[in-house]
Amino acid sequence: MLEQYDALIFDLDGTLVDSMPLHLDAWEQTAAEFGLPFDRARLNAMGGIPTRKIVALLAAEHGLDIDLDAFTRRKVALYVANIDQVQVYPQMWELVKSQHGKRPMGVGTGSSRQHAEQILRQTGLADYMGALVSADDVEHHKPNPDTFLQVAEQLGANPARCLVFEDTEIGLQAGRAAGMATVLACQGELQFPA
Repeated sequence: MLEQYDALIFDLDGTLVDSMPLHLDAWEQTAAEFGLPFDRARLNAMGGIPTRKIVALLAAEHGLDIDLDAFTRRKVALYVANIDQVQVYPQMWELVKSQHGKRPMGVGTGSSRQHAEQILRQTGLADYMGALVSADDVEHHKPNPDTFLQVAEQLGANPARCLVFEDTEIGLQAGRAAGMATVLACQGELQFPA
């Protein structure tokens, strides 16, 4: 199945690692503190979009004047307080280890570079990934293709020969927009085709 691809590209949160519950808990607490209505399913579906952009969208939808920087700082602080709890999904660990040395692999995430690097280091995934593109590295985030195109470039791979693993429709759209094949990987479980 994977032999036809020259490179594998993974989203991080909710795809490779079980961090979405921590993100969503931080979102829920911060939203309550700032008076922003919270919808766990909707926020989960928006995975891959930076916090600041999501807050701006939701605040506008609800006609709220929210300090985007203060909200983002608070949400990030709550998330970082528990970041050491993040674990790699077992099935994804098996996949990464089985492909190591066979084809290059990289991460394209909507998380900040600092947090992505911390998670990759603490889980041991950093030893397997040849590229990382974070929200800090692109201007146009998912569902735009820029994140995944930059990962492919860093890996020296033709985008048409890359396979993207994602847990959200927004991420799958980004992969398809980059001209890449995509696989839905929800909570570490692969669902072919996506």
